[in-house]
Amino acid sequence: MKRLLKLLGIVVGAIVVLFILVAVGLAVFVDPNDYKGRIETAVAEQTGRTLTLEGDLTLHLFPTLRLGVGRATLGNAPGFGDMPFAEIGSAELELKLLPLLARRVDVSQVKLDGLVLNLARDAQGRNNWQDIGGKTGAAPQGAQPGAGAPEQTGGGGEVRLDVAEMVVSNSEVDYSDAATKSRWKLSDFDLEASDFGPDRAFPITMDFSVAGPDVKVNVGVSTRATVSLAENRYRLDDLAVKLAGSGARWPGGQGEANLKFTSLAADLGAESVDLKDLTVTFLGVTAKGSLAGRQLLSNLSLGGQVEIEPFDPSAVLDVFGAKIQTADPDVLKHASAKAMFVYDANRIGLDKMTLALDDSSLTGNVAVQNGKALRFDLAVDQINADRYLPPPEEGAPAEQDEGSLDAVDLPVDVLRTVDASGKFALGKAQFAGMSLSDAAFTLTAKDGHVAIKPTAKLYGGNFAGDVKLDVAGDAVKLTYGQQLAGVDMASLGKDLLGSQMISGTGSVNLNLTSTGSNVGQMRRDLDGDMSFTIKDGALEGLDLWYELRRARALLNKADAPAKPEGPPRTPFSSVSASGVVADAVVMNKDLNATLPFMTVDGKGTVNLLNSNLDFDLVATVLDNETVKSDPLMSDLVGQKLPLVVGGTIDAPSVKPDFQAIVRARAQREIEQQKGEQQQKLEEKKQEAQDKLKNRLRGLLDR
Repeated sequence: MKRLLKLLGIVVGAIVVLFILVAVGLAVFVDPNDYKGRIETAVAEQTGRTLTLEGDLTLHLFPTLRLGVGRATLGNAPGFGDMPFAEIGSAELELKLLPLLARRVDVSQVKLDGLVLNLARDAQGRNNWQDIGGKTGAAPQGAQPGAGAPEQTGGGGEVRLDVAEMVVSNSEVDYSDAATKSRWKLSDFDLEASDFGPDRAFPITMDFSVAGPDVKVNVGVSTRATVSLAENRYRLDDLAVKLAGSGARWPGGQGEANLKFTSLAADLGAESVDLKDLTVTFLGVTAKGSLAGRQLLSNLSLGGQVEIEPFDPSAVLDVFGAKIQTADPDVLKHASAKAMFVYDANRIGLDKMTLALDDSSLTGNVAVQNGKALRFDLAVDQINADRYLPPPEEGAPAEQDEGSLDAVDLPVDVLRTVDASGKFALGKAQFAGMSLSDAAFTLTAKDGHVAIKPTAKLYGGNFAGDVKLDVAGDAVKLTYGQQLAGVDMASLGKDLLGSQMISGTGSVNLNLTSTGSNVGQMRRDLDGDMSFTIKDGALEGLDLWYELRRARALLNKADAPAKPEGPPRTPFSSVSASGVVADAVVMNKDLNATLPFMTVDGKGTVNLLNSNLDFDLVATVLDNETVKSDPLMSDLVGQKLPLVVGGTIDAPSVKPDFQAIVRARAQREIEQQKGEQQQKLEEKKQEAQDKLKNRLRGLLDR
């Protein structure tokens, strides 16, 4: 037995010695540079391109296999100029030989220095790398793509790959696109990786710069990677990416962005990916999240969460040079967001969403189904929309905390194609000066037809509307219906018009149509009809009873009555009117009001654009104690007094028509004088007739 073992030892030793002698012989007597021509010819035959090996080739076989290549270039594709497609300064591969006997590829070192790739795309869309695969034979009939090579059988197990060190240095990629006339360059590329092996985490670091039109970004990357080729699993841990940008196209001219995550694990066999603890920081905004993906290669579905920490939106807008002017300069200062993200073949959306802007918070769900249909269920706790409108135009009267609505363009193109339905609720809101609560808006939109049904509580009453938009051409046709009931008119007037001229409980019905491409055009084109009723109220700021008594005294050249104490007001039991709207002007013919001392009837117009009033009214003085208590007014019982209403909705003026009163009085005097003169004429005529009869009677008596 000992002899057998000794014999085996001698044989093995002889084989090792023989192997060493062969390796030494090859290294001594074989010069790899003698094969440059053959290598260059083979590459030309396979790729159709010219390979030039300018540097020396080196070969060492023992104790490790070391291959080295000096400077080398590979020619460009036809039509892309004389610049090489690729070139290297040098490349080295060091491989241990003995582990190969155990089917282990144990690489001690891989080095690549001075790699330069010149990638290009011409004006016709061709690129200079699409033919780099060389000449290949056709796959056998019926073979699957990628299955051209025969299946290897009879192996003794899988090959294990270990790399002790991998270094890529001083490399760059230049890309030019003639179609877009742009050019990008990746330069100063350095990569280091060590201790690579199956199922073993190994460190990787990369540094490079990317430069393009008016921008340059320096990038630094570090991570630990784990590769399991047999199981088709890949993993990155503790990734950190730092980007430092500069140039006109970098937001703000210069700055940094950072990305990191705890782990990214991909199992291609199970078609899954999991991303944990992602953090992105850019422009003062920090976003965090996680992601899980399933059925990556068949029926992709993704789910995860995202959170944007509180930030200053105005600062971000300033970086991009976006100057957004708002009626309130203190808005757009605080924002944050949180939501669950979902995606599959039928739906992409955000669930359990919470968005905060200044002192407002939006919650709910929103999704796009089948790539086009928007579905939502959203709620805002409180918002003052007027604060975000553009400020009033220069020269226009300023209104506190309210911007110009006329400048708001309607999204015509969006309305024409949108497919949406859902509900939007508001706890408390202010818009166009009005305050409301418990509001809800249901929306359905499809094929250029939009229907909105708003409801709300406001100023002690209820509001219900029916808004329809029909997009035709470049404008929007609006059909608007509204019912407003039981509203405190004083509070409404204060917020909407900045005035409390009218108090009482009011109801309003509107049916309007309009066409336009922005809010200003829509307001100017208003047509339709309207009606309103106000009960148990008053015209605040005007004492009509006092004005009538003062006008009567002035007409009679008597002393003016004493002005009552307290704020002037004219109470009424009811005021009602209806009218037709044409080009934003309300034309009324049936205004009626009942006051303690008179009834008022008349007609007139209201300009909805500038709020101007123009009414001709007739007041009929009532026969009651209020009127009889004033001697100057008591003789007017039952008479009709003309009134002129002017001013604006928020500052109306109601005055007796003095000229009409004087004309009426003069006409009465003239009629009276005519009557007296006619009576005297009749009396004289009768007297003459009597005298003539008497004379005739005397003649007959003779």
